[in-house]
Amino acid sequence: MEKAIRDSGLNTSGTILQRTVQILAFADDIDIIGRSKHSVIDAFVALESAAKKMGLVINAEKNKIFDFNK
Repeated sequence: MEKAIRDSGLNTSGTILQRTVQILAFADDIDIIGRSKHSVIDAFVALESAAKKMGLVINAEKNKIFDFNK
């Protein structure tokens, strides 16, 4: 997944204080943290597209979305 993250074009340097999305990854688990739901969805689509080009499939049943702005 590291290569998929790099190939997605997402900015992975710095923290959420300097940008709208932060990626936290360990092994095959990835957390996408964003300032808005829209920015998280955009990052997910970019990551999913990069993973698909590598032949990887993201399991939709294992995805969870938490929205703390409600």
